[in-house]
Amino acid sequence: MSSLSALQARLKELSTSLAQIHPLVSRLRNFTTAVGQGDEARLELGTEIHSLLKEAEVHLEVLKVDVEALETAPEGRRKGVDNEKELERERVVALAGRLAEDLKRTRGDFRNAQLQAKRNAEIAKRKERESLFSRSQSAERKRESTEKLTQDDVLLNSSSDVTAALRRTHHLMQAELSRSQFAQETLEQSTAALSSLSESYTSLDTLLSSSRNLVGSLLRSQKSDTWYLETAFYILIGTIVWLLFRRILYGPMWWLVWLPIRFAAKFVFTILGAVGLSSKAVQPSPSAVPSASLAQEAVVPTLETEANVQTADGQAIWDIPPVAEAKEDRMIDHIGNMVEDNEVGSKEEPTEENEQEEEVDETNIDDISLEEKQRPAELPRNTKKRMYEATEVLENRKDEL
Repeated sequence: MSSLSALQARLKELSTSLAQIHPLVSRLRNFTTAVGQGDEARLELGTEIHSLLKEAEVHLEVLKVDVEALETAPEGRRKGVDNEKELERERVVALAGRLAEDLKRTRGDFRNAQLQAKRNAEIAKRKERESLFSRSQSAERKRESTEKLTQDDVLLNSSSDVTAALRRTHHLMQAELSRSQFAQETLEQSTAALSSLSESYTSLDTLLSSSRNLVGSLLRSQKSDTWYLETAFYILIGTIVWLLFRRILYGPMWWLVWLPIRFAAKFVFTILGAVGLSSKAVQPSPSAVPSASLAQEAVVPTLETEANVQTADGQAIWDIPPVAEAKEDRMIDHIGNMVEDNEVGSKEEPTEENEQEEEVDETNIDDISLEEKQRPAELPRNTKKRMYEATEVLENRKDEL
């Protein structure tokens, strides 16, 4: 409904503008030029009518597009519209058609008026030429008549002719002066219009430059604001994620993930440590074996020397010089001190392996009975072997000294 009313209002405006063009066309048709007046007024009037008709045609083309859109409405929509709207639509279409015909007729009348005005101007020019010719003929006739007149009459007629010529010249000068004044006024108006146009262009340039600067500053501020907003948003998201993790996920993960892994690692390490200790307990201790060997080496020479002293063939105990006994005692003391130092070192750093090995040795010694200990002593001894061992021990001691 609103579109139909708007179209009706626009069509009424177009009809009023066409009604204003009609009197201008009739004025152009009946336009007559005065003597000494050019075709400028007629041309200005024709230009004005032509511009008005051009504007009317443009408006009519736009209205035709809207009216065609109304005519090509879908069938379903037309059926739903009531009869009153349908009548208004038909009225608008009919009014647009009448305006198109009226504009076409006005355009034809304008052309006819231009032709008629041109013919009128030509007729006026012809009349002006005829009047000029008639004046020249009348002047000749007057000259012929003046021949018959007296000298005073000739002077009177000539003065009257000069006066009439001066009057005509005065009228022509007045017409030219009015034209020049009109041209000057037109020039001043055009100058003022050009100056105002230049001022408007300068103001438009300043407005465009200021708007460009404003757009650039807005773009820069938008970029910075966007960066700040994105940074703040990311910080907010990170804070929310951290709070959710800390408040909701940290406790359950600690109890369900970290503690079981920790306990499992401790359990695995304890099992591995126990396995390593058990494997070390099975192997003999390297620190205990040298001490036992040293103890045996320290004990054997004393036995051999004693056996050598007791069972040597053809040698007495008193044959051994006292210096050798002192040296042998010193060597034995030195070996005993070494054994004691080793035992003290092993006692200062006790380990579970040494304790287990000592327990094994103690159990082994305790398991041996007295009869088994005395049995090697009751066996017959090899005197040659003892002599060889005793001499070898003495040579080793001499080498060491």
